[in-house]
Amino acid sequence: MPLTSAIGSIVGEDIRSPINVPQFPRSAMDGIAVRTADLKGDGPWCLPIQTVIEAGNTTPHSLLDQHVVKIMTGAPLAEGADAVIKIEDVIVQDNKAVISQLPAPGSFIRPMGNDITSGQVLFRRGDLLRPGDIGILASIGLQQVMVTPRPRIALVSTGSEIVEPGAQLQYGQIYDSNIPTLYSLLSYDRFPVQTQERVRSNDLEPLRETLKRCLEHHDLVITTGAVSMGDYDFIPDIVTALGGKLLFYKVAVKPGKPTLIADMGQCWLVSLPGNPVSVLVGYFLYVRRVVSRLSGLPFEPVRSHATLAGDVRVSGNRFNIVGARLEKTVKGLVAHPSPRQESGRLSSARSIDGLMMIEGGTRTVKKGTQVLVELLNHERLP
Repeated sequence: MPLTSAIGSIVGEDIRSPINVPQFPRSAMDGIAVRTADLKGDGPWCLPIQTVIEAGNTTPHSLLDQHVVKIMTGAPLAEGADAVIKIEDVIVQDNKAVISQLPAPGSFIRPMGNDITSGQVLFRRGDLLRPGDIGILASIGLQQVMVTPRPRIALVSTGSEIVEPGAQLQYGQIYDSNIPTLYSLLSYDRFPVQTQERVRSNDLEPLRETLKRCLEHHDLVITTGAVSMGDYDFIPDIVTALGGKLLFYKVAVKPGKPTLIADMGQCWLVSLPGNPVSVLVGYFLYVRRVVSRLSGLPFEPVRSHATLAGDVRVSGNRFNIVGARLEKTVKGLVAHPSPRQESGRLSSARSIDGLMMIEGGTRTVKKGTQVLVELLNHERLP
């Protein structure tokens, strides 16, 4: 793919430089290029300026005996010159250069291959391309780079009650926050979404047809809703009917119990429950891991222990995932629990940057308790 589109991708093959960078000795400063052997005896020395060489000059020059060359930063060095004196350390008058101090050979010269040598392995297959890496690849003349392809991703939200944001709500309808949530999370993590679908029907056939079409043309399909135990929760049956292989269906986690992941042959399916907090939690626990692996990215969750800044009430026997705003202090990480978190209360997830992982059992976890936290964006913690 084009270099500027490859940021965040995984290199698909070893990359060796076909050239030296630079391909010629060049000046590191605006100044005067000299042959140090011409500066005999005691200074100062006054030598005529043979020519001026600017950056981008394509005509080779040979330095005449007892002459100097005026040279600009990045310009190719005249053959025979072995040092550059900064222009501020030279007096130039009447097309002559007055030099008062003998430079050391090699001063302010960048030799051929000083940055990169021909044949040097710059990237190995499996390396992650960061923004600065794109400039390195451009410096060796590449326009395109072979990468592990990013997965083609489709988002599908389900339910006759959902309405696209901006439309007029009728009684019994709600705005679809799930597709915007997943789209923004994937974009934030640099995974582009190719397709967005809303199945605004509780009937089996429209959902089956939409899923079948998306599964045929994508590498990962992420759905919300239609995966629990209700009369219209058809996705588990559709997976079986389409010949998919269930990796798991239902997890002992709160929120997000009716989560499903299936291998559909040429595509993966991650089905999350429709409650918006379950979707948010499901992204960080499952989707982020799956899409990272599909992109060739190694994914290791960043976890730490934090001190609870307030009491947390948990209930039931499932593993509890509770959002928290994390704060770095001199005593370590402090977790401020999200107030009034429920699977359908998306506003409770505002400003969270960590997920606390608390064992099941109905009880109150007291302020000051150490809890395990998975950091959502650890490099961006305040």
